Amino acid sequence: MITNALLDAPVSRAISADRPEEAILNHLDEQAVVGLDALIVLMPEYNWSQIFHAIDRLARCGRITLRRHRCEYTLFSNHYAA
Repeated sequence: MITNALLDAPVSRAISADRPEEAILNHLDEQAVVGLDALIVLMPEYNWSQIFHAIDRLARCGRITLRRHRCEYTLFSNHYAA
């Protein structure tokens, strides 16, 4: 019996919805302050929409602080003393 190689290939796991949030929090633990543009560069495995949605969820539940200065957005860790 011949099997198809695609059927025998390992199934890749879908990225969990919590993974972008975890990655963002890890970056903020390391740096305390990260610009949105820099964060997008630091996380090439996620697209802009996934990162922005994760930032929105984290900011709404109070796990990070998001501030805008003119056209630039900056994320602050809750541990950052402003």
